[in-house]
Amino acid sequence: MRTNPMVKPQTSSGWAVTLTMISCVCLTSAIYIFLGKLSGAAAGLALLVVAMILAGAAPAIWFAKARRTKTWITHAVQQWEHLFAIKSQLGVTTEVTVLDIHALDPTGTWVTIRWDKFGYVQRAWMEAIPDEIWRGSVLLISPDPTQIQVHGPWPEIYYLMATDYHAFAAAEALPYFRDPKYQSLAGANPSKA
Repeated sequence: MRTNPMVKPQTSSGWAVTLTMISCVCLTSAIYIFLGKLSGAAAGLALLVVAMILAGAAPAIWFAKARRTKTWITHAVQQWEHLFAIKSQLGVTTEVTVLDIHALDPTGTWVTIRWDKFGYVQRAWMEAIPDEIWRGSVLLISPDPTQIQVHGPWPEIYYLMATDYHAFAAAEALPYFRDPKYQSLAGANPSKA
């Protein structure tokens, strides 16, 4: 099962914390054995070796997780840049966030969406689109004027046609997009968004 790419990966993990703690305990025990008893040198040496192995494994896990998080942030900021570039080229658009996915079908998907500008939550039928959409995806769409009318009631179910869909980005990444520090990061690593 794939993980949701719209959710930022965690930097820490139970394994990294556990390995770090065991490494510290082994190192402390090895030092205590070496200083306290000369006859326990073999046990102290064994604990020292275990501590060194674990001390090497824990930073490797931390480094891999930090690198995965940095890659996710870079890609997510690029998605937002792509979304806003398309938004600037189109006429009337709005963003909706996919809050839940109820049923998948070859022709479309039943979802719960939130209209970001209005905060309105409703069920929607989303016609099959070329991109893979997950919970937490922000979709740039052109609202259908026959379904959404100024001062009119909201439809019970909104029907999102594939032709009205333009781009997507991760909702969780919006603060990174607004932070100039991360915009320069995304610009230094250009890739297809």
